[in-house]
Amino acid sequence: EVTGSAKVLKLFSADKSKQVIGARVITGKIVKDAMLRIIRREEEIGKGHVRELQQAKIKTPEVLEGSEFGALVESKLEIAPGDVLEAVIKVVK
Repeated sequence: EVTGSAKVLKLFSADKSKQVIGARVITGKIVKDAMLRIIRREEEIGKGHVRELQQAKIKTPEVLEGSEFGALVESKLEIAPGDVLEAVIKVVK
């Protein structure tokens, strides 16, 4: 289930499989430990995992719509400014 989406504003650092990005939540919310779908030009190009979220340099478990945040994302793919990240959580029914 998609909990929210965010637009990448800036890539701060990239190291093998971990990247520090700055983004803004467009819809819903982004939560720590969520799986991410990385979307570029309307197509899913890869997956990632939110390892850490920060707002104003303070660690936080979730970021709500309209807020800007920093995130440590684990992904084999390099994320670029302009990409859309969709946060997905598994719902057990």
